[in-house]
Amino acid sequence: MRKKCYYAHCIGIYNTPQEKRDIETLTGLGFEVVNPNSKECSEGYKLEGMKYFERFPKECDLVAFRSLPDGRIPAGVGKEIRGFQNENKSVIELPSCLVKRIISVEETREYLCEIGKR
Repeated sequence: MRKKCYYAHCIGIYNTPQEKRDIETLTGLGFEVVNPNSKECSEGYKLEGMKYFERFPKECDLVAFRSLPDGRIPAGVGKEIRGFQNENKSVIELPSCLVKRIISVEETREYLCEIGKR
């Protein structure tokens, strides 16, 4: 049985190539993806508002989230993450802006010196 992964992301990513890539990544890792941008979730939201999404920390095994390009986490995504944390479920962040975040060998050495590992 595949693990169910809730995909928490900003509505600004809905119906974009990024959303498609993220879902393909999670599916490729073997997860059954629960997407809040699905028809089922849209209908649930119309009936119950944001309360509809409070069920997913209990129904899913983990949450995978995407932050904004600057690393900040939108309020709704943050609330979803906290719901999973409150259920002691795993939280994983989908990688973002890796090229900007990868440091050089020299920067790595400097960091290791700063923390006393070199």
